[in-house]
Amino acid sequence: MIRSLFVSDILPRRPAGGAVRRMDVVTAALTELGAVDALFLAPPGTAPPAEETARFARTGVAGLPPYTGARALLEITARGPSAAYAAHQRRTLAPALPDWAAGTRYDLVWFNRERTWLPLRGRFTGRTVVDVDDFEDVLIRRWARLGQGVWGVPLTPWQRVQARRSLAWWRRVHRRVAREADVVVTACADDAARLGGGERTAVVPNTYPAPVHPPAPRHLEGGATLLFQGSFDWAPNADAARWLTADILPLVRRRVPHARVVLAGASTPEVAALAGPHVEVTGAVPDMTPHLRAADLVVVPLRVGSGTRIKILEAFAHGVPVVSTTIGAEGLDVVAGEHLAIADTAEDLARDCAALLTDPARRTATAAAAARLHRARHLPEHAAARVREAAQRATAGGPAGAAAAAAGRHAP
Repeated sequence: MIRSLFVSDILPRRPAGGAVRRMDVVTAALTELGAVDALFLAPPGTAPPAEETARFARTGVAGLPPYTGARALLEITARGPSAAYAAHQRRTLAPALPDWAAGTRYDLVWFNRERTWLPLRGRFTGRTVVDVDDFEDVLIRRWARLGQGVWGVPLTPWQRVQARRSLAWWRRVHRRVAREADVVVTACADDAARLGGGERTAVVPNTYPAPVHPPAPRHLEGGATLLFQGSFDWAPNADAARWLTADILPLVRRRVPHARVVLAGASTPEVAALAGPHVEVTGAVPDMTPHLRAADLVVVPLRVGSGTRIKILEAFAHGVPVVSTTIGAEGLDVVAGEHLAIADTAEDLARDCAALLTDPARRTATAAAAARLHRARHLPEHAAARVREAAQRATAGGPAGAAAAAAGRHAP
């Protein structure tokens, strides 16, 4: 039996987004190996709902106060935003950890992303697994290609300087993770290669469960609904929503005049303002299934992102054909033209949407091939097996990772 500690700065919530779905799979797989404690890093006064912590033997929350004020400004100016915030985490978390650091001896500590590992490495017993399912440096670089700063803010000269500093800092972090952790987990083989591959890397794919009811055959009857689902308070989704509604949809409607877009998921005032005669913005929904069943296509027009997109797997599972950008489909073992359509300009995305909407045979064949891929490789049980393998490999491994972690306690 393996006694594990799961550490995350993401609180479980419903409806579950991609990060929470991945957390669910990981923690459920770890509980099959033994008792699991959970430590969440969160703003003071917040905590996960009781029903979300029933699987854990013990649950704690370490308060992480906001990083604001004159000290924050000075540190960000001196060190860059990423390094400065990591230092803030180390300072503020240290007083909250004595009970967790000394109270239990763990066989394994599973860190949900490297940003939780950085301030806490070396503070717990046990071998370490770090799940790097999202690469901050990749996001920063892709924002810059769009002429925007981190998370879509204006790319001022100051933002250019800060982006370069953060890029260099995150690259050092990833080299350190690859060197010090006993096992580093990624969501796809491409991301494992970014970390240098090798014996310490393992791939745990993102997943989506099989629907309770098999998807029904689809027939267009007077409508053509393009669904883009996700959390639109995430800047890359908001950017994609603006591009879809402003540039892509008008081109689709030239070929399919009755086409409309549904943006389904938690919204912001800026995304809500995109609603119009041919655009519906639902806001947060308790269950995405009705929207998937009503959709004729799922469109994933992401221009910024890393890791893999669960929204595509969600569409595959429900038998909805997908049109995506290259970045939207990144990391998934898909074949363009077989499992989905892939394009990277507004004109080409619109063409592929119209082609699928007007060709029932192609739409059916694409959805069927995607559903087979989902069943073969992206069910939760597939990822759970990889989680257990990574945990067992970490706890059976040599002392190199633990020794490296003990040797250095300071952020890159």
